[in-house]
Formats: sequence, C-alpha cells, structure tokens
Amino acid sequence: MDCHKHSSFTIRGSRLLPCRENHFDFHLGRINFQIIKGTVYCLNQTPSAGAAVQITQVDMVNHTSTVLGYAITDEAGRYVFSLEARPDMKYEISVFAPLITEGKGDIC
Repeated sequence: MDCHKHSSFTIRGSRLLPCRENHFDFHLGRINFQIIKGTVYCLNQTPSAGAAVQITQVDMVNHTSTVLGYAITDEAGRYVFSLEARPDMKYEISVFAPLITEGKGDIC
C-alpha cells in the first residue's frame, strides 16, 4: 500500500506583487507527518531567490493563528517545510517577494 500522496498547486508570478503579502490556504491529508515543498517564480517565470515563505496553522474552532515557521527560497526559488499536521487545523502559506534583488530588472 502506497502511503505517499503528492499534491501540488502553481502560483503564477503575476499573483506575487512586490511589498504585498500573498496568502494561499490548503488542507493537509490525515497523514501525520507532512513535507511541503515548492518553488516561487517571478513575473518573468524565473526562480525567485530570497523570497520569504511563511507557514501558519489556523485553528478551525476558535480561529486563532499560529506561525509555525519561515523559509527563504534558495537560488533556484525552492523552499521546504516539514510539520506534524493536525486534522482539525487549516494551514496557510504566505509568500513575500524578496526585498533585495541581484540585478537590474530582476524584481519579482
């Protein structure tokens, strides 16, 4: 029996506006341990190095939020989180455009 299930979603670069917080809600399966990984891209579809990705846990009963952690994307725009998922919680990923870019016109 294969207990690994892979799901993915794509966030287009046009959705990531500079100086703006971007939220994406998702629910995790009943597997306790989850690995969440992805890639952030700029408007021109190049990887976004230095973007901040935050994961937040939201209690579905009392609607309180707890920030679980942050990741900074590497030079290929990749990030990864691992967490123990709870079925009574909702999870949010927030993506922040990089504050410092390496070249002219490299703004995401």
